[in-house]
Amino acid sequence: MRRFVWVAVMLVVTLLAVAKQKPTQYGRGSGKVYLFGVSQQLTDSVVYLTFINEVDSFDLAKKTKFLPFRSEFSLQLKEYMEGTLHKDHQTTVVFYSASRKKLSKKYYKIKKRYLDNPYTKIVPIDGFKFRHPLESFVNEKE
Repeated sequence: MRRFVWVAVMLVVTLLAVAKQKPTQYGRGSGKVYLFGVSQQLTDSVVYLTFINEVDSFDLAKKTKFLPFRSEFSLQLKEYMEGTLHKDHQTTVVFYSASRKKLSKKYYKIKKRYLDNPYTKIVPIDGFKFRHPLESFVNEKE
């Protein structure tokens, strides 16, 4: 009788684990991701640096810890630089992490690298905020 109950419990647990809906790569997640961006024209000495932003409903890939849509975030910054600040031919890079503390260390390390160079000037970007790529896609469809 105990074996039958044990097998039944294990069967129910297995069915619940299989039935649990897993989020897809292109869906909304349940976590938070922290991002900041760097933009620079390679022939110019001015470096534009965003502040650390938080994006809700987003998860990193489980195995690789890569950020889905990472090119979309870089494109958001590039479009902001071209459209709002009228800076053409910018090269943009986005740094991300699930931990704000780890990203803060990276932020200050990159900022220090540019501050140590006497020929570069850092300009903070105040008005820019990263948004979830699916939000912009939904807004374009409507």
